[in-house]
Order: sequence, then structure tokens, then C-alpha cells
Amino acid sequence: MLAFALALPAVVFYLCAAYRQWQTVSGRKPEGRLAVLTCTMVGALLHLGSIGITMLGREHINFAMFEVGSLIAWVIILLLIFSSWRKPVDNLFIGLLPMAAVILVCAAVSGQYYPLPDLSYGLAWHILLSVLAYSVFIIAAVQSILLYLQDLSLKKHQTQGLIQSLPPLQTMDLLLFEMIWLGMILLTAAFAIGWPYVADLQAQHLLHKVVFASIGWLVFAILLIGRYRFGWRGIIASRWTLTGTAFLVLSYFGTKFVLEIILHRS
Repeated sequence: MLAFALALPAVVFYLCAAYRQWQTVSGRKPEGRLAVLTCTMVGALLHLGSIGITMLGREHINFAMFEVGSLIAWVIILLLIFSSWRKPVDNLFIGLLPMAAVILVCAAVSGQYYPLPDLSYGLAWHILLSVLAYSVFIIAAVQSILLYLQDLSLKKHQTQGLIQSLPPLQTMDLLLFEMIWLGMILLTAAFAIGWPYVADLQAQHLLHKVVFASIGWLVFAILLIGRYRFGWRGIIASRWTLTGTAFLVLSYFGTKFVLEIILHRS
């Protein structure tokens, strides 16, 4: 109940921040960055408290699907808060804050407990880097959606509403690939550190995770090569980013959903 008591006001602050940013984008109110960031930071602090209870409130760290999802959502919000001081990412709050709110509620009420008792130093680093990589790629996916809409609207000569509030197309494109490069560095490091801990893919229920994650990594690698060799950008880059992120999400959450929700196994 305490986790939910912290999660509920966090959700309210997240949704208020998202709605306030939407008012700015839609032209209903002038820019209110202070209000948006303040609500987001308060929500993030409450969110962290809820994570502490649901993940760390028992003997071992709880790595259930919704709890890990809540942690990733919190890292995403934290990255956005820090990035917003020097990058034009404010509009990403509109999509990512409601997503974080939904996942936070699910984690607070799920009651799932799938502990990881034998957590070594190397495995902890693998998990940390994986969480950071997933967070960056999910932010990149939302950024790619905005880039897709912006590119499409400019081609149709429609520049009102959300598109009018976005930075120039070149800035949006550069920001996307900065995120992808960062995500690839983190994901590659996570692979390298985690591989020595793989003894039996089938017995450890890692086969689907490894296959989907490897496909996701390959998709992003091809995208970066295409960017360097052929100048891929805009809609092409958006599609490849969404495809790669989808495979990464399937690699972890798809497997966790089948094991925990359907089969009730860790």
C-alpha cells in the first residue's frame, strides 16, 4: 500500500507536467518550462520512493517485469530532466510521462516478486548498462516518431501545431543519432559484460532474449552504417529506429511477459 501511496501522487505530477507541456505545444498557454520541470522532478522523487519499496523492500532485489519497467521509466525521466537543460527535448515529455505513469501504477499494484539472489558485481553492471541502453533507445524511439511526423509535415507544407514547436529538422536528426550512438555504446558494453554469465541459453531462459536483442543491435548497426555511407535520415532513420527498439523491447519484456504472466516462472 505504501508503494501505491507514493505512486499515485507521482502519476498526478507526471500527468500535470505532460498536460502543461501539451498546452504549450498546442498554443493554448505560453511556455512554462519551470512548471513542467518542477512537476516532473517531484514526480520522479516520488517514483524513486515507490521503486525503493517494490524492488528493494524484501530480502532480495525484485526483478519482476513491471518493477524493471518502472525502473527503466524512471531512468528515462531522469535522462530527460538532465537533457532538457541543454537539448531541445521538452516535447518528449508529452509522450514519455504518461507512459511512465502507467508503468508506475502497474508496478505498484502488481505484487509480483521474482528475486535475483545471486547478483554478482559483473552481473549488476550488465543490468545497469542494459537499463541505461533500453532507456536511451526508448527515448530515441519517441524522438524518431516526432522526426517522422516533422519530416512528413514539411513535405506536405503543413507546419502548424506540434511541428511548429519543434526545433529545425537538422537539429532533430542530429539529436536522434546522438541518442542511437549512446544507446549502442551502452548496449554493446552490456553484451560484453553479460556474455560470460551465459552458461546454458535454454536452461537460463535466455535464448529469446539473446536472439531478439542481437537482432535489435544489428538493426541499429545497419542504421549507423547507412547513415555513414548513404546519409540515411528523416523517415528512413525513424523506421529503422522504431524497428530496432521494438526488437529490444521484445527481447526483455516479451520474454518476461511469457515467463511471468503466462507461465508464472522466473
